[in-house]
Amino acid sequence: MKNLLLRTLFSLAIVGALLALRFTPRAASSGVLRVQQTAMGTVWNIEVMDHGKRDQARRAISQAYGELERIEALMSEWRPQSPISQVDAAAGEHPVEVPEELRAILQRSIRYSQQTQGTFDVTWRGMGNIWHFDDSFVVPSPAQIAAARRNIDYRAIQISGNSVYLPEGKNIGLGGIAKGYGVNRAVEVLVKAGFPDCLVDGGGDVKVSGTHEGQPWRLGIQDPRGEHGKLLGTVSVSNLSVVTSGDYERFRMVNGVRYHHIIDPRTGWPATASTSVTVICDDAEKGVVLDKAIFILGPEEGLALARTQGVEALLIDPQGHQHTTPGFARVFSAD
Repeated sequence: MKNLLLRTLFSLAIVGALLALRFTPRAASSGVLRVQQTAMGTVWNIEVMDHGKRDQARRAISQAYGELERIEALMSEWRPQSPISQVDAAAGEHPVEVPEELRAILQRSIRYSQQTQGTFDVTWRGMGNIWHFDDSFVVPSPAQIAAARRNIDYRAIQISGNSVYLPEGKNIGLGGIAKGYGVNRAVEVLVKAGFPDCLVDGGGDVKVSGTHEGQPWRLGIQDPRGEHGKLLGTVSVSNLSVVTSGDYERFRMVNGVRYHHIIDPRTGWPATASTSVTVICDDAEKGVVLDKAIFILGPEEGLALARTQGVEALLIDPQGHQHTTPGFARVFSAD
């Protein structure tokens, strides 16, 4: 991974933030086609260098969004007719035959859960709607958290062939992995359609291929404790994924305590060991999973996980101190 990063000739100035990878200002170019659209519950940006083939590029982007729609129909627990919703609905009653693609991502999810000490767990949805960060926000009681927490256990998922069974009370939610998978697939569609110079941004989970006008794709990183739009630096990448998570995008302050949406499945409470984490690797799905896991685990265990998984990471702790993997530190510079 270190050699891969060095070969991309990064020029980095990064401090992590949640869903905060933003396009840095660029002059308008007739060779760039950018389309923004809502998919999988968030706003996506897809950008390609069209190399004079504007109509073909537009069709390729349409195909990429079509792929995202297909994945959402397959994996969204919010769609009652989706295969994953059918698995959830049959919990405690009978197994459900699912498409091979869904079975495969569930098996990868179980493996990720094992590798991350349970800080990633696709049965998180069994907690129900006890955390909701809107105007009706209230802090759940310890008793509510403890009762809901008993429904979380990835080891309860039973897979035989393409048949999936959940015990009563368990519920699968693929929100912590499906978007990264979608980012990967959208890039694959664009490249296959003849547009290898492209960027796919799924609500801040980004993967880039090739270059932007001959240069690495340049992304900005939001200051996690600054005003919206204030950047701490930029990251320039080619053929890599950059994923960031933090505690400031969806949160509420109650009596001086910050309650945010990154919940530790092992406790049921918002994680407190980090304020933001940025992960750089070649796989958006892996980056999305590990980013949250590293955030929850904190500096020592989190960066140890990053090293064993072959990804580069930067973590900011609650005191504002920066912690990085050796490879990340070597390519880090102030803007």
